[in-house]
Amino acid sequence: MSGEYRQDSQVVNNFFTLVSIIIIAIVITLYSKYGPKVKTPSRVHSNLECQKTTSTIDKITSPALLKDAKHYMENGLYVLSGGFIKPRFGKFYLKDKITLEEANDFFKSKIAIVQKENPVKYLKIKYEIIENDKNDPRKKDTYSKSYAGAILSSFRINGKEAFMMKTDFLEYDKKDIKNRIDCIVEAFKHNAKY
Repeated sequence: MSGEYRQDSQVVNNFFTLVSIIIIAIVITLYSKYGPKVKTPSRVHSNLECQKTTSTIDKITSPALLKDAKHYMENGLYVLSGGFIKPRFGKFYLKDKITLEEANDFFKSKIAIVQKENPVKYLKIKYEIIENDKNDPRKKDTYSKSYAGAILSSFRINGKEAFMMKTDFLEYDKKDIKNRIDCIVEAFKHNAKY
């Protein structure tokens, strides 16, 4: 009689163990699917020293094109295409501080590779020097009124972007703009080496 009692209790024990395992598996599955997610901070920029001095964002938009973009730059097969974006609500100060020719020279100086004339295939470095519109009524916080402008750059092959970067400059000053352009080229080269 005692042998049958042990078998019954063992069956009940095994049953409860099996049910417990199933419940734990369901809870783990549900928790991993619907539980709180650990958020990894999104990448803002390449974490270069020059990018930490002002508000800066960069992005590799096409890793496949980045290698070709690097090749074109290293062989002088690049074209610069710059422009200004004027403020809508305030005076345009930058026109008296820097020309597009000077900005192009800053890019060429940092790239440090002689630009070939009229290449058939090339890397297009498109950039816009955007003056901060401090009088824009939508700008409320202190930072949005504190910087002088930004440079938005895009490195493209056949119209497709490989890399982009936006970086603010704090002063209406050629030296500050040159530092930001140097940082743009440095960030491109840093990301293109991989």
